[in-house]
Amino acid sequence: EEIRARWRRIGCEVLFWRFSCRSMSKVGSKPTAQAAPSYFVDQRKGEVNELRTMLRSASVAREPKRKRELIKKVIAYMTLGLDVSRLFPEMMMAIETRDIVVKKMVYHYLSTYAAENAELAIMAINTMQRDCANEDPFIRGLALRALCNLKLRSALEYILEPIHRGLKDPNAYVRKTAVMGILKLKHVDASLVDNSSMIDTLYDMLRDSDAQVVSNCIVVLNELLMEDGGMAINQAIVLHLLNRVSDFNEWSLCQVLDLVTRYEPTDEDETFNIMNLLDPVLRTSNSGVVLACVKCFIHLTKNMPDLHWQVYERMKAPLLTLMTGGSDEVCFCILKHVRTLVHRCPGIFDPDYRQFYPRFNEPSSIKFIKVDVLAAIAADGSLPDIVGELAEMVSDANPEMARRSIRAIAKIGLRLPDGVGVVFDKMLQFLDLDVDYVQAEASKAMRDLLRKHPERRADVLPTLCKVLRSISEPEGRAAIVWIVGEYGAETKEAPYVLETFIDGYSDLADNYDMRLQLLTATMKLFFRRPPEVQGMLGRLLAAAVEDTSNHDVHDRALLYYRLLTHGAEVAETSLMGEDRTQALMSFYEDADDGLIDKIFSEFNTLSIMYGKSSDQFITDEYRPGRTPPALPEPPVNGNGNSHGHPPSVAPAPLAPQSDASLLGGDPLVPGATADIAEASPAPQGERASEGLTLHESPTMDGDTFQRLWGELPEVMTDAVRLPSLPDSPQYVESALQSLYVYTMASGDLPDVMKFFLYAQHASEAGQYILAQGLLKKTPPVDFELTLKSNFEAAEVACVQFLTLVAALLG
Repeated sequence: EEIRARWRRIGCEVLFWRFSCRSMSKVGSKPTAQAAPSYFVDQRKGEVNELRTMLRSASVAREPKRKRELIKKVIAYMTLGLDVSRLFPEMMMAIETRDIVVKKMVYHYLSTYAAENAELAIMAINTMQRDCANEDPFIRGLALRALCNLKLRSALEYILEPIHRGLKDPNAYVRKTAVMGILKLKHVDASLVDNSSMIDTLYDMLRDSDAQVVSNCIVVLNELLMEDGGMAINQAIVLHLLNRVSDFNEWSLCQVLDLVTRYEPTDEDETFNIMNLLDPVLRTSNSGVVLACVKCFIHLTKNMPDLHWQVYERMKAPLLTLMTGGSDEVCFCILKHVRTLVHRCPGIFDPDYRQFYPRFNEPSSIKFIKVDVLAAIAADGSLPDIVGELAEMVSDANPEMARRSIRAIAKIGLRLPDGVGVVFDKMLQFLDLDVDYVQAEASKAMRDLLRKHPERRADVLPTLCKVLRSISEPEGRAAIVWIVGEYGAETKEAPYVLETFIDGYSDLADNYDMRLQLLTATMKLFFRRPPEVQGMLGRLLAAAVEDTSNHDVHDRALLYYRLLTHGAEVAETSLMGEDRTQALMSFYEDADDGLIDKIFSEFNTLSIMYGKSSDQFITDEYRPGRTPPALPEPPVNGNGNSHGHPPSVAPAPLAPQSDASLLGGDPLVPGATADIAEASPAPQGERASEGLTLHESPTMDGDTFQRLWGELPEVMTDAVRLPSLPDSPQYVESALQSLYVYTMASGDLPDVMKFFLYAQHASEAGQYILAQGLLKKTPPVDFELTLKSNFEAAEVACVQFLTLVAALLG
């Protein structure tokens, strides 16, 4: 019985083992039969050698499906970044196949590793050339693309003929591939394209029946002629492309609309004709197309101020639709452009302010922009609603959202005089909240509001002095200290508020801004209430003069001490300046220096997204010229096209002569009168006048200007007589900017307008011309210029500089 029981147990174990093995085999085999193979699982790098062996195997060559799977694995390894260049001979042998999928993958592999195996790659060219003549248009296009992707100088002679045949191929896929092949040839050997008729052929192909071919021609022409400002355009090309807008896809449509922004219509009738053709494009659901179309409308009506309001009204509805119905990314982009439009055309979005209320589920980035837009579009009628909505956002869980909301309310109070009372009431409510960052931000906002409306100081000074002790943020405390120093004469507690910080001067070790503000505020309060402040001022100056942890604090304390040694009246005159009890109309830091207009001119670009002009984030080598070359009129039959000129069936209009041509620029149209054509054109980004070349975007800041003005010798002083007095300094500044002469500072004084000007040499970064200009307001209107320069030939350069200014203003 014991033996029988033992055998029974052994039999059960064997049966269990067999059942387990059978179950595991079923479980393991089921996924391999149903799941798709995972090509991107990198388990063993040694499989590259196994792949080579398998690709050489005769059995694999007889099984197309297995061969396809192997090549897929090679491409997967290549995508993962593994070096599979060792398989080049085997992959090259696999090019002889009727399987289009395998052929496409092999072409992709050969294009990637052709540069490393140039000699072997040449051997594959015969097969590619045969495929370029294949009856299947897909294979023809595939082979032509792979042939152009080789990027081998030794293969150029074999590529030209297939490209020429491809440009005339009856199939659109092959033609558009051949068009892109020209651009790839340019990158390998630019002279090969420049010395051929390919560019003229591309202009001819703008009339191709396939819209994608036309789009590729536009892209390639713009790339090939980038140094000339892009492809040349005329009336016939623009109207031909716009009449086919329904044929283009969204990407191609953006390319066409970009051409329209570079075209100048001859008259108003042509402008309205183009806008009528563009109007249906605004109903497109693609945000990129709509923004490109908006840019076209802005460009076409830039010289028609009477139409601006109507044009912006037409653009408003599509933008609001995209903003409310698109994704978060599209909404962010549209809001950035809307914020720019609000500054350009105030009032256009005012009735739609509710569309810009932030939603609880929106990303913070969108909420921030909406808050900025609300501050810009607030009007007298919508002010209570907008301020109330922004006040609700102060309690948002995101501290940055609360700060931006407070700043937006302050901006409304600064911009709308009728809303000052409401804004001040809200700020006092924020100061009463027991939230540190809210109180700090409200204090900073109150500082700016009191600069604009000092008459309200009596209502807020008591509250500010009370909350100062509860604010821990340095910037908020510094703002209140500034207010106490500015208006402390009217508050009994003012000296004692400052004394608390003076006695704790050592506790402000890392807060240098607070120390600087405390120095200035105590000095100001000393001139208003000397008996109470004299002692604490002495202690503060003694501590600050001995402070060596920060040079700014030490130097300012020393300056104040030395001013006081020359007498209190001298110090008061130097420090206090003019009476500040009157309301300010604007702040210096908010003055428009032309940046908004410059950014607006780059609408629908990254400049809008970054809030910077393109010259601030794009270097010169990557900044293409934006002025397209003008077109001569080619023969009507299309023969005899000169290099770079498209065929046309209508005469290209002669554009009006610009200010640049009057100052020695190039003629707008080749073949113009000889006296204009004699002047040689300045390079893109420079202004030339008889050898003087100025940089379009000079680098200069206030400190550098002041240092150079003190170091450079005076070269000459001369005067330019103006026919009449300009309306404002801004008129002179904008006119000089067309010469690449920029203004560092200007002022409108009772008798003169004063300017500090600078210009930079186009090629020498450290060479400048600095000028001080005094424009007399009494007849005769003379513009007296004192010039300093570190040019190599400074006197000659200054004479040429004066010639430029005289030609423009005189």
